[in-house]
Amino acid sequence: MKKKSWLRGNSLLLSLLPVLGAIVAVAIVGAVMVYATEAHHDNINSFWDAAWYTVVTMTTVGYGDIVPKSALGRIAGVFIMLAGISVISLLTATISSIFVEQRIMENRGLRQIKLKGHTIVCGWNQRIKNLLETLNNIPQDRRAGVVLVNEMPPERMDEILSDYSNLNIKYVYGDYTKEPTLSRANVKEASAAVILPDASQSGIPRDDKTLPAALTVKSLKRDIKVYAHIIDRENITHLKRAGVDDVIVSDDHVGFLLASEITSPGIAQAVATMLNAENGARLRREKVPSEFVGKKFADIQGYFKSRHNCIAIGLVTEEEAVKLSDILSSDYSAIDTFIERKFKAAGIDTMEKGGVHLNLNPPLDYVVREKEDAIVVG
Repeated sequence: MKKKSWLRGNSLLLSLLPVLGAIVAVAIVGAVMVYATEAHHDNINSFWDAAWYTVVTMTTVGYGDIVPKSALGRIAGVFIMLAGISVISLLTATISSIFVEQRIMENRGLRQIKLKGHTIVCGWNQRIKNLLETLNNIPQDRRAGVVLVNEMPPERMDEILSDYSNLNIKYVYGDYTKEPTLSRANVKEASAAVILPDASQSGIPRDDKTLPAALTVKSLKRDIKVYAHIIDRENITHLKRAGVDDVIVSDDHVGFLLASEITSPGIAQAVATMLNAENGARLRREKVPSEFVGKKFADIQGYFKSRHNCIAIGLVTEEEAVKLSDILSSDYSAIDTFIERKFKAAGIDTMEKGGVHLNLNPPLDYVVREKEDAIVVG
């Protein structure tokens, strides 16, 4: 396995080995010929002089400090010139073809990704541009790159790569439920994966690939953060069991927004404004300065209002949660079913929960703890 990985990582060197071997062979043969024919002349006193003349002649530099004087030496020089031009041209052509091939593979989404700490976006639908717009507003020092994994035509992806060049976007073509495709996206070095309802094949967003993709991602990297966007909320339970950290359901809040338009005009507009990536008064997460740990939430509000002209509305923290599926066996035996039934009978929630804990609108005298970040508007 390590040998195959080394071969993939050094494909450029392996492609050049035959050409480099030919160059070395011409250099050695040429140096031997020149030394054998010119050894008795004062101009070439050693084999290294002959080797220097051979390399300079092959590369068409031609310093003129060392030149053969005999007829045989000059015939050897002609051989070196012709052979040198051929092998050096072959080296240039080989390097050019390799880079052209790599560029073509990259444009087609077939090249191995080497990013680290990046976000993988699996699937394609019309809302992906909203996702990229939001990521584009992240400060430059917090960006680690985005890898889009889907089966859209490469020419369509060229537009996205051009429009969001600031995000350092890479593209991987293929079925994101398969291990080879996710491996090309370098999932083992990724920090997070987002799975979208895919519309790349049928044109209609569907959830049928979401669960298999989540299982495959988690099998390749257990501790990666996985977030799923789904259409059918009946899939939530299965995704939670697969270890997905959070699930967002399409149009989950439409009823609330419509009712707000009737009963409390302005609420829907306020929500839309906070969710708009292009608006200055958007909803976002900000780091709490270390000097405010142990102080009251009121102090946090004063800090963000005075320094950043935004309003702190809550606190959020991320913790590793113990999940029921981590305790039960993978085959879900009769004993596991019995344990889960007893949990439910005791009123204990057996749903797998993510490690994100939100404390919205805490009391003003609430004491801020370590690892808590602020949720702000502005």
